Amino acid sequence: MIPGMSTPPPRAGAFPIRAATQSDLPTLLDFRMGMLGDVFAAEQGKPPWDPHAVRQANGPWLEEHIDRDFVAWLAEIDGHPAGTAAVLWSPHPPGPRKLGGLEAYILNVYTKPEFRRQGIARALMAHAIDEARAVGVGRIWLRASREGRPLYEAMGFGESNYLELAP
Repeated sequence: MIPGMSTPPPRAGAFPIRAATQSDLPTLLDFRMGMLGDVFAAEQGKPPWDPHAVRQANGPWLEEHIDRDFVAWLAEIDGHPAGTAAVLWSPHPPGPRKLGGLEAYILNVYTKPEFRRQGIARALMAHAIDEARAVGVGRIWLRASREGRPLYEAMGFGESNYLELAP
């Protein structure tokens, strides 16, 4: 069990989790668009966004970054992708609490609607955290949607002193 988790992750083997490859880029792009659609649909009062333009911008980004500074995992049910989570590795100057300097930004946590509430996101998050700790990152962070926040808090994520300047 991950320290700070209120419930154990689902039993091993409930659904296999595997590293995404170049051949999974269309699925990763579809899942990213699903995640963005969910987040922006929930943010009422925000300016509209152009899903086509966002998809067009994300395709080349994924191609450029996968296997370089971006790694993603897919959870599968009956051989079909059901969810994903990813880490964007980021160098950071060493500090008093993190001499290693490497940070892990968890992103694109998404489960297809028909597979939600089965522990897929929790298992993917646990996998991403384990991978990040295995390489000795100094900090693991993420942005939370309203729907994802309870899971992340149950897994030990909390508020920090980082601020963001909105465009």
